[in-house]
Amino acid sequence: MNITQKKFKLMKHYNKAASVSYTLTPEQEYVMELYAQLFLDEICYTFNKKRLENLINDSIDTFDKEKFEQLSSKYKSLLQANT
Repeated sequence: MNITQKKFKLMKHYNKAASVSYTLTPEQEYVMELYAQLFLDEICYTFNKKRLENLINDSIDTFDKEKFEQLSSKYKSLLQANT
């Protein structure tokens, strides 16, 4: 058996689906929903923070004082809302 045939044979066995079923209690469901919401909130916060930081840096590079002040205000609000 050559290498290609061995890889195919391995892949053929790997593609078999294994199913696992389980039931969550209402408390466990609540905790999972809470974890999911916290995770999404953290992703959104991090994305918005980095986006504003990049825009602020761009406004500094272009000497746009008005844009800098506007973005800095939004940035401060974002940080205050998440402390």
